[in-house]
Amino acid sequence: LCLRAHGWTRNLPKENLVANKSDDWFSESFRFVLPGYNVRPVEMSGAIGIEQLKKLPMFLKHRRENAKLFCEYFQNHPDFIIQKEIGSSSWFGFSLVIRPKSKLQRKDIIKKLEENGIEYRPIATGDFTQNEVIKYFDYKIHNELKNAKYIHERGFFVGNHQFSIGEQIELLNKVIGGA
Repeated sequence: LCLRAHGWTRNLPKENLVANKSDDWFSESFRFVLPGYNVRPVEMSGAIGIEQLKKLPMFLKHRRENAKLFCEYFQNHPDFIIQKEIGSSSWFGFSLVIRPKSKLQRKDIIKKLEENGIEYRPIATGDFTQNEVIKYFDYKIHNELKNAKYIHERGFFVGNHQFSIGEQIELLNKVIGGA
């Protein structure tokens, strides 16, 4: 058994019966319009997971080495805020948020990334309350979600890998480091 549809527009054709879809891949990649489901085969996932766990120490080693290089390039960048290590992160990826006083525009940065073959995406869903799916949930918002909104509008994410990606991180720095 393997059913998977997160309720997002990502895999829908432009013309569909669920939601109007724009041509903007970035905004559509984590745009949720319906409650989703995610059912996977437990036995197969378990079997694969057991084998993958054997590789975990090496995966983490490479991810952390990649993160060290990423931080060297971006931790004191005048235009970007990056995540800070607060323990022993596995560094799934690298988020970059445009600083409030920066003149950079996210659309211009992601255009540069695209032109150079660098994959990117929104930081998770940004401000989830901006998704149409929220109307299906019983929720309350206490105060304003100013940080979520800011990340939603000015953040993006580039992936990390379980192998060395030093050359790709150097390319990222070359493309947007001097933004």
